[in-house]
Amino acid sequence: MDFTTTLLELMAASPRIARHVHAPLQSGSDSVLRRMHRKYRPRHYAERIRLARELMPEAALGADVMVGFPGETDAEFAASLDFIESLPLTYLHVFTYSERPGTKAVDLPHPVPIEVRRQRNRILQQLSDRKNKLFRQSQIGRRLPAVTISDLGIALSTNYIRVELSQPTPARQLIEVELGPLSSRGMREASPLLVLD
Repeated sequence: MDFTTTLLELMAASPRIARHVHAPLQSGSDSVLRRMHRKYRPRHYAERIRLARELMPEAALGADVMVGFPGETDAEFAASLDFIESLPLTYLHVFTYSERPGTKAVDLPHPVPIEVRRQRNRILQQLSDRKNKLFRQSQIGRRLPAVTISDLGIALSTNYIRVELSQPTPARQLIEVELGPLSSRGMREASPLLVLD
């Protein structure tokens, strides 16, 4: 909830700030968030994410989500899945709950079976893949600032897309790149136009 309206407006107005919002969600189920002792509710989270998308239409919007928190029922997971599906998120970092000695959660009743946790993780990973593919497709042809992160010709756009460059470029360079076709993990730079004499 640190993404205040003022902060999001600043991010949208400043060319110096990357168009990338990563806002941990944990669960889209109100009752699970209560058991986690989170101070926000799904409606608060949705409000922030939708405002970020309104102010920055090209931004990457990511979330951390946990599956299998103790007591998470099929209905709670379904509610979380529906909630996440409804948001304009572009990727998820999905975590499977695991018992950690010394935490309050380890003593909670009704642990979720390991195989159920894994299945829920797979479902959310598939949703993340679909959302991310749609986002990358929407970016084809855009020209964006990027920073090179590898001498082998890999860059990261200001909206968190891994871009395979058309030629090797030294790392740690600020560049502008035109986004071309999708690759398995990101996008390729659009092929430079050939100039004919």
